[in-house]
Amino acid sequence: MSSLFRKVDKTNVPVKQSKYEKYGFTRNPFPPKPGVMIDSPDTRENGSIYLAELRKNEEAKFEQLMVPHPERAQVKPITFLMDYATRRGRGIGKTAFLQQQCRRINKDHGAELSGDSQVLFAIYLLPSPGGRNSKFWQFIKLIIQSIVKQDVLAQAMWRMRAFSDCIPVDVLTDIGDHPENTIGNDAWLKNKGVDVNWDLRSYLKAKLDVLGFSEEQREEIIFFGHNPTEFEEKALKNKTDFFWKKEVGIQYFDALVSLLREAGFTKSLIFVDEVEKIVTPQNTQERRSFVESLRYYFIDGQSESSKYSFFNILLTIHPYVQELLNPHWETAGLDRFASLSGDQSELYTIYFDPLKEEFAIPLALEYLNASRIEPDKIGSLNPFTEESIEEALFLSGRVPGIFLTILSNSVELAIQDELDEIDKQHISKVAKSRAPVEPKEKDDIESLSPPKVNLMD
Repeated sequence: MSSLFRKVDKTNVPVKQSKYEKYGFTRNPFPPKPGVMIDSPDTRENGSIYLAELRKNEEAKFEQLMVPHPERAQVKPITFLMDYATRRGRGIGKTAFLQQQCRRINKDHGAELSGDSQVLFAIYLLPSPGGRNSKFWQFIKLIIQSIVKQDVLAQAMWRMRAFSDCIPVDVLTDIGDHPENTIGNDAWLKNKGVDVNWDLRSYLKAKLDVLGFSEEQREEIIFFGHNPTEFEEKALKNKTDFFWKKEVGIQYFDALVSLLREAGFTKSLIFVDEVEKIVTPQNTQERRSFVESLRYYFIDGQSESSKYSFFNILLTIHPYVQELLNPHWETAGLDRFASLSGDQSELYTIYFDPLKEEFAIPLALEYLNASRIEPDKIGSLNPFTEESIEEALFLSGRVPGIFLTILSNSVELAIQDELDEIDKQHISKVAKSRAPVEPKEKDDIESLSPPKVNLMD
């Protein structure tokens, strides 16, 4: 057969010693490229290697502004996350930070962080480039897609099943830590003697009848809502842009908020990363319309979300984007709810500081430890020296993403040069070779002029 159709038989591939074993690693400990890719299975890239102490102050401000608690002041409906110090925008660790906050909230639905006063969930939104989420209806669509893909709708359906009185208590006690395989699995419930086809679905239909869904949407949720993959395939994919553009898209959003509240969720946190992908493609009229819709549907309009203050929104925003949004923000009256500029903006903003010297070695160790072959080497900097880590920090401008990229490249070049130790001089050599950074997009906001409203005042 032609070699064009060959396959690799991995069972016959001889096992070779990894080049990284020279330093006691299973792999290069540091990310192979800058930036966080949340869906990557590689722990170096998906944000799961995380040093909480690095952003202790930012986490405290996040809890103060966004997480309801009986002993704290009332939370803000809209909060900003901004790179205040380096003004680089990328590589500061904001995506890893947002992913960590999602994990903290979703692990127990906010029980610990809210003092057991709320049932919360958090979702992460990454807008697409090219203006594909710049219209407000596209933004709503992105939220709904994220609620489905990040298992929130499924969890709501599992909760409604659990609260239905259609499932015996002894069956509920067997749910375990993987509800997708138990209460979220029709076959498991049927095997436990639960009447899924009649009792449970009749109960759910009665609940959904009053929430504002169409008959077709009710059927989709009842039959597939407990399974994110099936729901996305059999419900979301058949909804056209015409569906989302018209009022029915907003009605669907309202009904979904009602469903989440019916399932016992009291509030949701929405983390919107890279807001420039929404804002910079918009013209003046679209920008004005977007912020006015943001106020109506999330702050004080007649939507279900506004009515119950269900969503708190965090916008990651570069200082330059503030210039584009500020006049429309003020015209829409949003500055009264979340000040984007001026003296009051600090009360609504989480500012990211550069990487402090005291955290450089602990951050490097988090990555080194995750790739060690021998457990007794955990906590060792080898083959790095303390001076080399400090040099990498200095040459990176204290930007975490660049810092990790320099360390990654230094490992590769050290192997190539057959070095036993990675010292300060080697780091300088690597940094001078210009470590790769993320390419700028066509509409990169850093090409804009500095903001007229000086946030530093």
